[in-house]
Amino acid sequence: MNLPEIHATLSEMEDTMLGGLAAIDVFAKNSGRSVAGLRTSPRACALFNILFDRIGDTLKRTGLPVPETMHQTMLRLGEDGEVMIIVVDLSDKYRMGMALDCTRAQLGIMVSVVLPDAITRMRAALR
Repeated sequence: MNLPEIHATLSEMEDTMLGGLAAIDVFAKNSGRSVAGLRTSPRACALFNILFDRIGDTLKRTGLPVPETMHQTMLRLGEDGEVMIIVVDLSDKYRMGMALDCTRAQLGIMVSVVLPDAITRMRAALR
């Protein structure tokens, strides 16, 4: 694992989101423990790790036309969707979870520019 590269990627993500990135962690799937992050939340890592697995299991049972394996999920929270939670599978051992302030973050930039670049870099750093 290349921790300096993971930290550099997290910092660049924060800079790109112009104050809209509330918190971000890379955490182990088997324990939900953070290995790197900004404004880390151990409780959130553990709970969103479980939630990600449960959403995947539930989708499999629904029969909906969704991919066999879920690689990421995005949840908008709040009455006006002010907060977005994003959880991404990075490898067989790690996930990345983040909370965005949707009043400040540019969601189009996050989804189409920041995430694809960050996921590629994180996966390389975790090998």
